[in-house]
Amino acid sequence: MIRPSALLPSRTLLARLQGDVADGREQRFRAEDRFFFGDVGEPNPEPTLLIALSDDSGSVTGASGTDPLSQRYREMRAAFKAVARRGSRRELGAVLHFDTPCGADVWPTPLTRFGLRRLHRGLRLPRGVAGTSELLPSLGQAIALAQAHPGHEATLVLLSDFMLLDANTQQALDELAQFPGDVHAVVLGGLMIGTLDERIVMSSVMRDDPPGAVGRAVFASLVQHRPGSSVVPLTGLYEERAT
Repeated sequence: MIRPSALLPSRTLLARLQGDVADGREQRFRAEDRFFFGDVGEPNPEPTLLIALSDDSGSVTGASGTDPLSQRYREMRAAFKAVARRGSRRELGAVLHFDTPCGADVWPTPLTRFGLRRLHRGLRLPRGVAGTSELLPSLGQAIALAQAHPGHEATLVLLSDFMLLDANTQQALDELAQFPGDVHAVVLGGLMIGTLDERIVMSSVMRDDPPGAVGRAVFASLVQHRPGSSVVPLTGLYEERAT
């Protein structure tokens, strides 16, 4: 059984993205300054570890893929930045990719303003990788990181279209359910091949969802152990700020 997500309702909303214009020249749009995901709350008294695992295969990054412009990384950076502003050294973040090991992998790092600089280096499309669709190698790396931090409440947020090419896809999904902590599967494109264990929370992000839907899902995983935190509905994702 797949548990319906409370994070991303199925309804579709329209959203507009406008760049800033100054002195007649278009300024670079900074998503991290335009998205409001919710209240980050306060750091958990207990240590936590959030592992973000991204699928960079052709079915995601290709011209007809579910994220051809890698906008998910921009939104993920915005979510990490929001939490790091009020983070603590008890909270760790890590970034892995299906093509692991690679230069864009970031091992557990404090979710603080200083640590954010290092985490941002991993929240991008890796260079010079094949773009594998196999989950098991990177999942093994994520499990190893969680096991190396037994005193931390671990959360794995997996971003993929789940067009997996593991020799045994169901085995990969079964091992995903055995991750030593919480698992949040963010299904890019909204299609799911195979069956997820009921212990896994699933969110579907559709092509016509408003900008910020991916960041909101990652934000929800980042703050789930933070007292006083909350996640805004889709209608509140994009906020206009004075420039």
